[in-house]
Amino acid sequence: MQSPPPLQEWLRRPLRYWYVDGLTEMAVGAIFSLLALTELVPGLLPPGPFKSLAQAILQPLVVIGGVLGARPLVRFLKERITYPRTGQVRYRQPGPYRRWLLGSLSFLVALGTAFLVTRIGAAVGKRWLPMASAFLIAFVTALGWQLHLVRMLILAIYILGAGIGVSISAPADPLDAVLFFGLVGLGWLASGGWTLWRYLRHTQPLDAVEDAG
Repeated sequence: MQSPPPLQEWLRRPLRYWYVDGLTEMAVGAIFSLLALTELVPGLLPPGPFKSLAQAILQPLVVIGGVLGARPLVRFLKERITYPRTGQVRYRQPGPYRRWLLGSLSFLVALGTAFLVTRIGAAVGKRWLPMASAFLIAFVTALGWQLHLVRMLILAIYILGAGIGVSISAPADPLDAVLFFGLVGLGWLASGGWTLWRYLRHTQPLDAVEDAG
């Protein structure tokens, strides 16, 4: 296999370091798990205005909250877990306008993805929506292969299998969405948890290394 050009590898290195501890994957898994709950909670409520209100606001709140809150939460955890062990890679911080623009773009991407999934569901039928959604999520997940993260490719294959399995088994609504989002969230949490376990096992705080020396 031909090695990437030195400049390309140099650009990838800080991005790979962002995923070295699995915290980002665990944050994504938490969001998918919350999405599963947003499908489950309205299904447990009796028919009425509260059920309709829960269906209308829970999922958008989780998506928006996840997009806006995941990265600051991951950074907070990295400052207490990762950076004391293997140091901090300082990225160039965007200005207020750029942060606002990035936040707006993230929201539009999340909104566009939700719209696309809805349109796919209308085209292929609700039974096959988990499989269609799995292809979309797995494609984005597999992009981690560009950073030589083999576990992302394994995770993408798992997500495809989960989507196909849920579509074939065809559980009753809303259990199909609950099961699909729950399985996807579990996959991300397992991948992140395994990576964090290995990271903690093979590293220790820098001050402890200095004391030992």
